[in-house]
Amino acid sequence: MVTQADCSIAFKKETTYGTAVTVERFLEFTSETLDLDRAYHQGENMRPGTRVARSQKRILTREGAAGDITQEVQTKGFGALFELALGVASAWTEVEADSGVYQGVFTLVKDDFLPSATIQKGVPRLPTATTPGGVDAFTFAGCQVSSIEFEMSSEGVLTMTTSWIGGRAVDTSTPYVPSAGKYPQGCELFSFVDASLVLGGTITMPTATALATGGTVAGNVREASISIDQALDDNGRNLGGRGERSRPGAVGLAEITGSLTVEYDTTLITEAVLEQKGLALVLTFQGPSDIGDSGLRPVVQIVVPEIKLEGDLPKSNGGDVITHSSDFVGLDPLVPGQEPIYLVYRSADLVL
Repeated sequence: MVTQADCSIAFKKETTYGTAVTVERFLEFTSETLDLDRAYHQGENMRPGTRVARSQKRILTREGAAGDITQEVQTKGFGALFELALGVASAWTEVEADSGVYQGVFTLVKDDFLPSATIQKGVPRLPTATTPGGVDAFTFAGCQVSSIEFEMSSEGVLTMTTSWIGGRAVDTSTPYVPSAGKYPQGCELFSFVDASLVLGGTITMPTATALATGGTVAGNVREASISIDQALDDNGRNLGGRGERSRPGAVGLAEITGSLTVEYDTTLITEAVLEQKGLALVLTFQGPSDIGDSGLRPVVQIVVPEIKLEGDLPKSNGGDVITHSSDFVGLDPLVPGQEPIYLVYRSADLVL
């Protein structure tokens, strides 16, 4: 029995770029746009007696895939995705002996290349009068995360969008891997209710077993977003490669950007914009329930040791509460031993 809601997406990290592996980790998602990333050339030579481009002169010149996956971030099952998105993962470590709570810290890769994955999406097909319905598999090898974005809105939940580029032709011959029994169990979401934001002050960076601490808690932020663009190059399609990439995308100068929407009850943001003050930013999202009897909750924490704000000045709002939005960029303060961004994930998952 198949319905139109029975869409699935699964992935597995590859050992060798572009060599497909059997997917085994399944993702719940809200939307996806994984599709072909092809280019064609239509011949332009002229000849008497024809006014329409000729079919024999149309050829494929580029092969690959691209698209986005949007998800509500869950308290289990996201560590492997975070490694693919940033590139470097610390050891998956139990934070306290026998607590059943594990933590990983993810940072930007410093050399080529980002890891790659095979992705398979299952698309349900409607039945007809003569054929039964089913699920068709589309398999994308050589996929890398080109960017990742987190968003939290007032009264909402933490969402994440990963943008992918795939360097291989889409495969429709690999059998569909059924998803039954393969999703993480007991997952919850990270909500606005259990979120906090630190802006400014002195921060103690996270470690393998500890979250970042310190700084000045901001209680006037309604919405926040942050994204990391790895600036992957679009080359690597070389002679003999049949239009596919012969290597992974090389990393460029990464961009850390985001925005904050705040109620105007302090001049901190305005002064930071006008004077271009560097501020530390820590976004912490807790799950609603403790992990076992540990007294510790699942956590997603994003730490940027220095941002600079590029926002607007506050404006009147017709008598309603004044808010203003401020874009920001994350910068590298060049402090020895300190990363320009940390993504911390604390979960009951036994493995990354």
